[in-house]
Amino acid sequence: MPTSAEIGTKITTERQEFGKWMNDHKAADGSYDLSGDNLAEFNKRNSALDALQTDLANQQAAEKAVGENETKLAPQGTIAANKGGSPDIEHKDVESGIETKAQLNAEFKSAFEKHRPAIRGYKEGDPPVRFSLDVGLKTIVDLTTSYDTQPTQVGRAESALFFGDVEPFFPHGQVSSDSVVGYIQTTDTDNAAAVAENTAATDSAFVWTPTTDEVEDVQTWIPISRNLLSDEPQMQSVITGMLAKRLQKKSSGYILTGTGTTPVPWGVFIRTGFQTQAKGTDPTFDAVHKAITLVNVTGDANANLAVFHPNDWEEIRLTRTTDGIYILGNPTESGPMRLWGLPVVTSTGMTEHTGGVVDTSFTTIFDNGGLTVEVSTEHSTYFTERKLALSLVRRFAAFHYRPKAAATITGI
Repeated sequence: MPTSAEIGTKITTERQEFGKWMNDHKAADGSYDLSGDNLAEFNKRNSALDALQTDLANQQAAEKAVGENETKLAPQGTIAANKGGSPDIEHKDVESGIETKAQLNAEFKSAFEKHRPAIRGYKEGDPPVRFSLDVGLKTIVDLTTSYDTQPTQVGRAESALFFGDVEPFFPHGQVSSDSVVGYIQTTDTDNAAAVAENTAATDSAFVWTPTTDEVEDVQTWIPISRNLLSDEPQMQSVITGMLAKRLQKKSSGYILTGTGTTPVPWGVFIRTGFQTQAKGTDPTFDAVHKAITLVNVTGDANANLAVFHPNDWEEIRLTRTTDGIYILGNPTESGPMRLWGLPVVTSTGMTEHTGGVVDTSFTTIFDNGGLTVEVSTEHSTYFTERKLALSLVRRFAAFHYRPKAAATITGI
């Protein structure tokens, strides 16, 4: 199985060859001659890129899992031996003081003896042992419902299919302060080269600029009648879910095009240093390919996501050949949400007439806590009016380590 690096190299080569093939089949008016065999070849090349991109994602996930497992399975503590060189002493657990296999066996025996009654008492048909996992959703005050039906998939890939959430494509981290301090690479001069004997090599130059991003609040709330919740208790979960989706939609938009001016987080296509490819007289397909090349070459990255406003994607999806054939599939087909092998997400958070491609690995979404749900009667005269204020808030910063790993396509 080829490595992710080898697959990435193959994707770049195939994409460049695809771009040249498309250029060779461009008519004088800028449209494409993709009739007959040409359209079949287009679909073949597009499907091949799609498959390679899937292979890359799978291989990257596999390599990451292998690395994590190796870390977990690595011996802990220090290797030691007794004076006689007995193999019984292999590893020393500093915290427990275990030094020999006999001591380790004794610990296991003790643990099973301790829980013997519970183990013996377990019968077939008893409820399975369950573990409660943190899903990043914290309820501070709950007056009328347990939120059992409340959506807990905010930020997961499934939500991307609903309103174009881009957050699942970016790495995530946690922060417990009001800011994130990181380094943005502002200079990347690569002077690696072959040199003659006794000749000094030219030095490379890397410069990182320390940068502080504020952790910002994104919030929404709505007034609710106590009578409504008393008569229809499930409505609190329904309303909470609706607010959560709208909050995530706004957060996703900020990750793309946030101005970075407090209280708005920085957007990947706004951060100082991102690249721009003007469409000009090029077909949109060509302009997107050139933007990918900017990210891969100048940005020294590997573009893995394309984002468009829904209105702009509609024009791309409806692009036809000179004889009226839809390039991205007939109207009876859903059509691939991919372009040049990159997955495509449509989002109203993207500025209309401006698309974008990005290597998402150079951006991390730092969350301070999870999604917080609060219900209160303390707002204004709500207590006497028997009203509740339902509020949802999340705190996060989107830190972009290499702005040149993102590029916009303007004028589409």
